[in-house]
Amino acid sequence: MNKRTTYTPSKSSPKRSNNNQQSSRRITKRPSYDDSSSSVDNSSLYAQAATAREESSIRGNISEWGDNDSTFNGGGIGGTTDDVMGGSVVGSSILRPRLRSGDDVDVAPSTADDHEDHLQKRQGKRRTLVKWWSNVVSRVSRSASSLLNQHSPNLNDILNDGDNTHPPPPVLRKEEDVSIRSESVAGRGAGAGGAVLQTIDHGNDEVFVLRAQVVRLKERIQQLEKTNHDVEESTAVAEAKSTLESGNVDDVPSLTQIRSLQPHHISRYSRQLLLSDGFGVNGQQTLLSSSILVIGAGGIGSTVLLYLASSGVGHVTIVDYDTVEMSNLHRQIIHRDEDASKDWKDVGMNKAQSAKRAMLKLNPTISVTALEIMIDASNAMELVSKHDVVVDACDNPRTRYLLNDACVLAGKTLVSGSAMGTEGQLTVYNYHNHVDNSDSVEKKATACYRCLYPNPNPVEGCKSCSDNGVLGPVPGLIGVLQAVEVIKVLTGIGNIMHDKLLMYDSLDCSFFNIKKPPPKRNCAVCSTEATIKCMIDSEQSLEKVRGPSVCALPSQTPKLSEEQHISCSDYNELRTSGKPHVLLDVRVTRQYEMCSLEGSINIPLERLEAELDKVAELSRGELPVYCLCRRGIASAEATRLIQQWMDEGKCSGIYSVYNLKGGLNSWVKTVDSEFPQY
Repeated sequence: MNKRTTYTPSKSSPKRSNNNQQSSRRITKRPSYDDSSSSVDNSSLYAQAATAREESSIRGNISEWGDNDSTFNGGGIGGTTDDVMGGSVVGSSILRPRLRSGDDVDVAPSTADDHEDHLQKRQGKRRTLVKWWSNVVSRVSRSASSLLNQHSPNLNDILNDGDNTHPPPPVLRKEEDVSIRSESVAGRGAGAGGAVLQTIDHGNDEVFVLRAQVVRLKERIQQLEKTNHDVEESTAVAEAKSTLESGNVDDVPSLTQIRSLQPHHISRYSRQLLLSDGFGVNGQQTLLSSSILVIGAGGIGSTVLLYLASSGVGHVTIVDYDTVEMSNLHRQIIHRDEDASKDWKDVGMNKAQSAKRAMLKLNPTISVTALEIMIDASNAMELVSKHDVVVDACDNPRTRYLLNDACVLAGKTLVSGSAMGTEGQLTVYNYHNHVDNSDSVEKKATACYRCLYPNPNPVEGCKSCSDNGVLGPVPGLIGVLQAVEVIKVLTGIGNIMHDKLLMYDSLDCSFFNIKKPPPKRNCAVCSTEATIKCMIDSEQSLEKVRGPSVCALPSQTPKLSEEQHISCSDYNELRTSGKPHVLLDVRVTRQYEMCSLEGSINIPLERLEAELDKVAELSRGELPVYCLCRRGIASAEATRLIQQWMDEGKCSGIYSVYNLKGGLNSWVKTVDSEFPQY
């Protein structure tokens, strides 16, 4: 018997959420199933609902590319939130009427006219349903395509670079996609369902093409990025190529004149090119074609090297034999903590190599050569002659005189800077100033380093940062000013400091310029009466001048008998045994306050003679005196002086005197590795 079912939403059914309530307002124009005049076979009604579910599942397969939370017009396109236009695409309660107990069930009319009328209404109702469903599927497909087209300019949104919480599924090959769709519609009949399938197929093809294009674009981008990285890496290696480990002067390359700027030059140095003070394109071309020699990669050299690299100097040669230590890092900012030695067992990275690495990371388009050598009379002339300008960033007078003499003999300009404590100095030596004398232009040389300091000062020459200290930013500022002077010398812009000596006092934040005297007529190296005509002459004139890593003058190095030297390990045994003695620390007071051995007394070497009676009182003519300093040099001098005064009868109260060989540095290495080293 044919039965007719009247579908009426129950008032007692659970309330929908806000989203569903909003969606329900959008579907008021959809075909209603509440038609009391329509009667269908119960099995036909269930078949219709099953067909709708199968058709919906096809669209669900197509729309799986989206995130579960993505929506169109208030509804999702796939996954668990398949709410489209306020209605459920997969398993829709609107498309699948529910039969519940209590619903009215009537018997359909049995006459032929009634039956024919019933079938016509049923077919019209089905056509309306299929038309509505086709429109829904088409709108979803168009919405998906619109979304992809809207975001296609920003490929990162499609490629899902940011949020990988819901990555898109892999793109199926078209054969697989067709196979899935064929399996989904297997057993279907033709008719209205075919129209729906055609619409779904069309939308699926459009999405399939877009997804395939996205994947191809992503692969292409990855290929281009890899190619670009390889090209940049090979270019940097080729442009910065230098054989550094050999430490050979022959490794310094010769540069060719840069006659035109490349696009990457303009991009990198554009702010310099815009200067209106005469720099411009010609100035940048000059920098790119220039070669600079920098002696020292310490506190001053750190900022000089970084700014020369960033400014675009074509080639820089760094000369420094020293290694990076922890005590360097507060002022030598070009080096890193990981490159420094942490204790006496550790050997830090070479400063020239460390500086070279930092410069190429800052500007990989320049060329850098790092030489792990000590500059002396055998290599100074060759190094200086291969460069356009020389930068003196060293920390000892012996090297300063060598560089000055080599620059005078080779006709090179020397940009010199120094820093000590809270003060710094800057000037330019041996600069050939162009003077216009109406008919001709002649080069007038300025004073050299020996013109200002003809005789090395033994007292000032012994000072170093390790003994007297330095405020970290002071050498950095001097290095920045040196870099500016180098650029001015190369390009010819501005007023160069060739006739002035700049004095900087950081505590007063003051700069004071002193006018330098003209070249000395009897200068040992730059006058017509010069006695230094080669680097051998220069070396012989510097026998009494302190060189790198030496505190005392060579001629003043104390000569003691072997019996007066005692190793730190032997002295430690004496301390452990408890044998009475006097430990005299002759370091300056600032160093003594930093760290000291227990039981020691502090009398700086410069006050030793005035306070010798204190030592005699402690010794009482019975206890031996052991002299100590940081490196064993000042203590050896104190031992020599005390022994001399003992021989002269000035200190009869002292029994005997000895020197701790190697000082506190040796104590750290052989006795107590935890003792501070500076």
